Amino acid sequence: MLQLFEQMDEGMNTALAVAVPLISGIAELIGLLIIVVSLLRTTYHYLRVVLVHDDYDYHLEMSTGLITALEFLMAAEVSKTILLPTLDAVFLLVATFGSRALMSILLRVEMRSERAERAEAKRDERRAERRAELESSPFWPWKGSTAPSESSNPTDKPDSQTFRESK
Repeated sequence: MLQLFEQMDEGMNTALAVAVPLISGIAELIGLLIIVVSLLRTTYHYLRVVLVHDDYDYHLEMSTGLITALEFLMAAEVSKTILLPTLDAVFLLVATFGSRALMSILLRVEMRSERAERAEAKRDERRAERRAELESSPFWPWKGSTAPSESSNPTDKPDSQTFRESK
């Protein structure tokens, strides 16, 4: 029975030795691919903003891509420490995880503040449009004009009275 457990333990170690580097390599590759794609897309949109005066938030695109890539890279580091349970590897993991988590938090705060600023600018723009619309309206009391009367003929009866009389 003990021999069976030793064989199972050896088999698990072998499986982990093969699977973990593969998994961490794939996670790192995906993270790097996301960074490259985000850089290319951000560069494209930046050039459109500069050359064509397009209205696009390329900062948000880059920040979102970096956050996603950092999460994949952190997953790769965590999977690597499964094989290297030494104290040095754990310290390296903690330092890497801490720095990437801090960067992720800072990028998220930046994204939220940019979204809030954009939303506030849109609200201000809508308010200014409404104000301009109302000021151009001819029915303001201080402009000396009056609103048109609801009924041009004073003998006209409201619809409810007409309905009652027709019964």
